[in-house]
Amino acid sequence: MNILCNIRCKIWACGSVALLSYLAATLATTWVNSETKIFLTHTQRVDLPLLSKGVLANNLYNVQSQEYENGLLAGEQGEVHRANMLNNQISPLLDELVQLADINHIDLYPRILSLRDEYNNYFVMASQYYLEAVQKIDVFAFRNEIHQLGKLQASLTADFKDVTVRLQDMINEDLEQNKQRIDFYSRFLAIVFILSLLIAIVVVNWLANREIIAPLRKIKMMIDLFGRGRTIERPQSSRGGDEIQELASSFWQMTSDLQLITVSRDYVDNIINNMSDSLIVLTPDLTIKTANHATLSLLRFSKEELEGRPFRTIFSHDEKAIVDSLFHGFLEGKVVANIEAFYTGYNELPIPVLFSASPLYLPDGTLQGISCMARDISELKEQRDNLEFLANFDKLTGLPNRNLFFDRLTVTVTEARRYNHLFALLYLNLDNFKPLNDKYGHTAGDLALQEVARRLKATVRDSDTVSRLGGDEFAILLNRIKNAGEATIVATKILDIIGKPFLIQGDQRILGISIGICLSSTEITNADDLIKNADMAMYAAKAQGRNRFVFFAQDQI
Repeated sequence: MNILCNIRCKIWACGSVALLSYLAATLATTWVNSETKIFLTHTQRVDLPLLSKGVLANNLYNVQSQEYENGLLAGEQGEVHRANMLNNQISPLLDELVQLADINHIDLYPRILSLRDEYNNYFVMASQYYLEAVQKIDVFAFRNEIHQLGKLQASLTADFKDVTVRLQDMINEDLEQNKQRIDFYSRFLAIVFILSLLIAIVVVNWLANREIIAPLRKIKMMIDLFGRGRTIERPQSSRGGDEIQELASSFWQMTSDLQLITVSRDYVDNIINNMSDSLIVLTPDLTIKTANHATLSLLRFSKEELEGRPFRTIFSHDEKAIVDSLFHGFLEGKVVANIEAFYTGYNELPIPVLFSASPLYLPDGTLQGISCMARDISELKEQRDNLEFLANFDKLTGLPNRNLFFDRLTVTVTEARRYNHLFALLYLNLDNFKPLNDKYGHTAGDLALQEVARRLKATVRDSDTVSRLGGDEFAILLNRIKNAGEATIVATKILDIIGKPFLIQGDQRILGISIGICLSSTEITNADDLIKNADMAMYAAKAQGRNRFVFFAQDQI
C-alpha cells in the first residue's frame, strides 16, 4: 500500500519530517533546561539559604561577642542583656542550618551540628558569667571564668569563620559546576539543532521534489501547450489517482462546470433582500457599500443615507474602539463570529445584535470587501435580563432576594475572616402586619411592604445590603463597621423611620418592627449560623415587647 497516494499525504510526509526534527530538538532542549533547572534550583533553595543564614549567624555572633565585651568593660547590664537577646536570632538560624545540612549536605552536617552545640554551650556560660561579672563590684573575681569564655569565644569565632568559608566554597564550586554544565549543554544543543535542520532540509527537499514539484512541472507544461492551442494527451493516472496527475483532465471540465453552477445576479439579490438578518457589505476602506432590506428596517435609515457612510458610525459610542480593533483583524484576513455588539439606528438608541463578519477576496487574493451579518437580539436580551432579575431580586420591592442575599453574606463572611473585618447582620420582622393585611387586603399590604423597603434603604449606606427574605421578613447586612455602636445607630434609625405612620387607603396606620442583631465573630464561621443567631435575637425582641432591637447573646441558644 502506497502511503503517498495523494497530495495531502505527501504534504503531511514533508511536514512530518520537519516536525520530527523539530520535536527531537525540542526534547533535547527540554531535557537540557530541566537538568539546568534542577541544579540551579538546588543552589537557590539549599546552598544560597545555607550561605546567607551562615553569614547572618556569624555576623550576629560577632555583634553578640562585642556586646558582651563592651558590657564587661563598661559595667553596663543593658549591653549584656542585649547580647543575650541576640541568642533569640542566632539559635534558630543555627537550627535551620542543621536541618538544611541534614537533608541536603551530609558532608557539612557534622561540622554545623558541632558548631550549634558549641555555641549553645558558650551561650549558657556567657549569659551567666558576664551578667554576674557586671553585677559584682569586683570584676576580677571572675577572671578565670572570663578567661575560659575568652578561649571558647576565640574557638567559636574560628569555627563560625570556618563554616562560613566552607559554605562560600560550596557556592563557588556549585556555580563553577553549573557554568561547566551550561557550556556543555550549549554545545550539545547547537550540534542537535544543526543536525536536525540538515536532516529536515535534505529529506523534505528530496521528498517534495520527487512527489510534488516534478509532477506539477509536468502539469504546467501541459497547460502551456494547451494555451498555445496544441493538442495534448490526457495524462495517465497512477498511484491510485493522484490529484496532481488528475489536474489536467479536471481542467477540461472547468468551463462547463462553472456554467452549470452560475446563477443570475438578480436571483442572488432577491435572496439577500429577503433575508431576515441584517447583511452589510463593506469596501476595503470600511465604508458601507450596500445593505439589505432587513438592515434598513433595523436601523431605520434609507438606502441613500446608509450607503457610503463609515461603518463604525452605526455602532454605539462605547464600542467604536472595539470595532476599530476588530476590523484591523479583518484586514489581516481574520473572521469574527457571533459576538454581542450594539448598533445605533436613526433614533441613536443602542440595538443589541449578534454580530459576525468575514473578509471577501478576489481570485488573485486581493481584499474585495467585508461581509457583515447581524441578528437583532433585543427581545432575547430583554428576556435574559428579566430572568436574571427574577432569579436574584424580589419582584415586589426590587430588593435582593434570599438567594442573592445569602451569596453576598457568604462572600462577606469569607472576606471578614480573611481581613479581620467586623460586620453585622440585622434580621427584621414587621409587627402587626397580618392585621393590616387582613383588614385592607393584599394590595394594600404590598404597598406597605414597598414603603418599608424604601424606608429601610434610606437608613443604610450604598455599600450595605437590604434584602427581603419573604413575607414581612427583611435582612440588612452592614459591611465593615467599626463596632457594635454603629449597628445600634442603624437599628435606632430603623425603629424611628418604621414607627412613622403609613397612609393605607386614607387611614394612618402605625407599624412596628422587631430587629435581631448578630455581630460577626471568630466563633461564627458560616452564613447559616449568622442567620440562625440573628433570627433568634429577633424572636427575643418580640418576646420582650416588640418594636425594639436585641443583640444575639450566647445564652439565647
